[in-house]
Amino acid sequence: MSYINDALLKAQKEKKSPYAVYEPVLSVSGKKTGRPRKRLFLTGILIFFLWTAGTIVWLNWSGEKKAPATTPATVSPVQSVAPAMPQVAKIIIADNKNETGLKKETAFAKIEPGLKVKPEIADSKILYAQAVKKQQEGNLEEARNLYRKVLKIDPQNIQALNNLGVIHMNTKYYKKAIMRFNDAIKLKHDYPDAYYNLACLYAQQNDTNRSLSYLKNAIGFNPQVRKWAENDSDLKVLADLPEFKKILEKK
Repeated sequence: MSYINDALLKAQKEKKSPYAVYEPVLSVSGKKTGRPRKRLFLTGILIFFLWTAGTIVWLNWSGEKKAPATTPATVSPVQSVAPAMPQVAKIIIADNKNETGLKKETAFAKIEPGLKVKPEIADSKILYAQAVKKQQEGNLEEARNLYRKVLKIDPQNIQALNNLGVIHMNTKYYKKAIMRFNDAIKLKHDYPDAYYNLACLYAQQNDTNRSLSYLKNAIGFNPQVRKWAENDSDLKVLADLPEFKKILEKK
């Protein structure tokens, strides 16, 4: 039986002999078939996802960075288009004195729209009106403090200087009163109120010569002062003087 087995083995070898040379190649290539393609495919998918994710992140970042520049500016409701109305402040003018040292006259200070008025000056007008009111009510201490605040804001307010001098005169602080009246005259040399009040002050001190001199100046700048002087009790020491009667005569 051995020769039969040998014949079969020999026939089998001869049958395989045409492909025996390629067997190592085929077996090796067969083992590696599909792996490079699979890796390349996975690598491509990974690159695509990374590129997509990077693009999305970049777009979001650039959009957030540019957002403030493209946001329209909001307009506050306060900045409406309604036209500005003129501001009117009621200011009391002290041209002359009565029992409290002031004349009961009023005027309106109108601030036109478009004019540049400092807030401090506007505040001083309000304080001045309050001071006059206190002075008319006889509250001289509060009026004095308010006039001083006005003069801190507006040192050239001749009416505040004059009215403050009237308060000092009524409270017998004559030196301070003279200083305030003279301060007003320095700012406005033809201001009749200050001259008239100096005439009253010196009349109270029985200095008739100075009183008549200031009274003449006051009438020279404002002839209406004659009416003030006719019945002013502060000038009663002048009533019987011929010169006083003469200067009261209308020309």
